[in-house]
Amino acid sequence: MAKADFADRNLTTARELRAAAEETRKALQISRDLVERSRRQTQAMTRSEYVGAAGTDHSDPSKALVECLIQAYELAEADGAPQTRALLGRVLNHVGRRIAMGLDPRTAGVVMH
Repeated sequence: MAKADFADRNLTTARELRAAAEETRKALQISRDLVERSRRQTQAMTRSEYVGAAGTDHSDPSKALVECLIQAYELAEADGAPQTRALLGRVLNHVGRRIAMGLDPRTAGVVMH
């Protein structure tokens, strides 16, 4: 009787291991498919027809956009949301650089010697 119980447990364990292996195989295949789809989308986005669009000169951000970003940053700071604050800080830095590139020093109020 003990041998039969032991054999049944081994058989059950083997079935469970096969089922787990099959689930793992399926998950890996889904992951591979997602990676391949992502690669194809990235390649499509970086083709030569899109390169020109990425290099175009965009106009400076509007004053309303800048004010909204500043307000969102201040709200994130008040709420104690460090990830949101850091993200908005980087966005504001990027927007500030774009604005600064369009200004000469005199317009920006910077004294040059």
